[in-house]
Amino acid sequence: MIYFSIRRRLLVGILLSMIVILAGMGIAAHRVTDHESEEIFSARLATSARVLEALVAKQLEHATISNPIIIQLPKELEHSHEEDEEITGHPYESKISFQVWHENGQLLAKSATAPDKPLGPFTEGFSKSQLNKDLWQVFKLKSGDVWVMVAENDAVRDEMAGDLGMAILTPLIIGAFILLIVVNLIVFQNLKPLQILASAISKRDPQSITPIQLNKFPIELKPVVDELNHLLDRVNAAFKREQKFIDAAAHEIRTPIAALKIHIENAVKAHNEQDRNVSLQEALNGLRRTTRLTEQLLTFSRLTGAVDQEQKQVLSLDGICREIIKNTEPLILQRGQTIQMHIKKDVLILGEQHKLERVIQNLIDNASQYGLPNGVIDVSLEENQGQIELCVSNDGASIPATEKEKIFSPYYRVLGSQSFGSGLGLAIVKEIVTQHGGSIQAEDKTPGHGTRMVLRLRGLS
Repeated sequence: MIYFSIRRRLLVGILLSMIVILAGMGIAAHRVTDHESEEIFSARLATSARVLEALVAKQLEHATISNPIIIQLPKELEHSHEEDEEITGHPYESKISFQVWHENGQLLAKSATAPDKPLGPFTEGFSKSQLNKDLWQVFKLKSGDVWVMVAENDAVRDEMAGDLGMAILTPLIIGAFILLIVVNLIVFQNLKPLQILASAISKRDPQSITPIQLNKFPIELKPVVDELNHLLDRVNAAFKREQKFIDAAAHEIRTPIAALKIHIENAVKAHNEQDRNVSLQEALNGLRRTTRLTEQLLTFSRLTGAVDQEQKQVLSLDGICREIIKNTEPLILQRGQTIQMHIKKDVLILGEQHKLERVIQNLIDNASQYGLPNGVIDVSLEENQGQIELCVSNDGASIPATEKEKIFSPYYRVLGSQSFGSGLGLAIVKEIVTQHGGSIQAEDKTPGHGTRMVLRLRGLS
């Protein structure tokens, strides 16, 4: 058997999901910031070029300067400085360069950080150039005879993209760890009723079969608790049934065993062969009754304990009746009785064959046992609109109205019937009929005379 932890599965699943989601968010955020910074910085380069073109280039176009003008940076930007040092510019200015060229190739002006050679080819628009092992983003603009080139070190963009990415991811990472802690606490708190239920079950007395009672538990646990309580109820019913069976078996078997003992003692003490044979015959009859009682007890125990079940199948109920009547008829004839069968057509039913055979056998045996010595036993089988009705009747004494329901109770015998039975035959019949979804009742064959057992089952037609 494989066991697993729901809590661990939840935590691992949540953690893996968060990692995947955060990784996706990080990649997406980096791409977004990289794209946005690309556009922002490119726009700034373009704007700077246009400003230079408006303020400087048009003046330089007509100037007669032999040497280029160099725009100097503040002194504090030309060397490293402490973070708390006050500066008049921005550190990034050292990574931004510009040049103004005449179309004849004369350098008119440049920033202090710009090289003496062109920042890029003399073509308008954006381009990338490799200068002094650094990659520069360049924008070029031509105004008249003057070219304006503005460049920015690509490291600035990378740094900005990294800063933006960290600015976005840092809260997410912190929030993720907080969420993980919170989810862990929530899962732990909500799974605590499982621990309480397990503890309540483990602390129970092994002999206790009382229902499980919890003051508070999640609705998800209700089906589990209900099924456990139903199981305990079934176990309790099984215990009571077994105890009742043991008590009844001890009581029912004690009498025939005592009778057997007396008959055997009489045979041993007999003074002649005739008395001995009579005692032995009585002992043999008692042994047969005891054997049948034992079989009935075991059969009833298996039926009520649901341990004697087989796969239901489509059966010919009329065929079963004919077979049982054929096998039983010789014994009935020995008793001076006759048996009549009234079956008009084939009747199909879904059921367990050996159980239905026992039902019919018990009903016929009962009818013969309580019928008149020279009476008639009638067996009829009909089916109407999917309802099967099986009737077994005799010509014996009728059953009092107050007794007609009681005769189906285990170990019950009709008062004054002079019966040597176990009181289990009809109880077995009712149990089997109930398992097949049917019903059975006792009626008078005619008012005040005879008995008819009416069994109703669902057919297949």
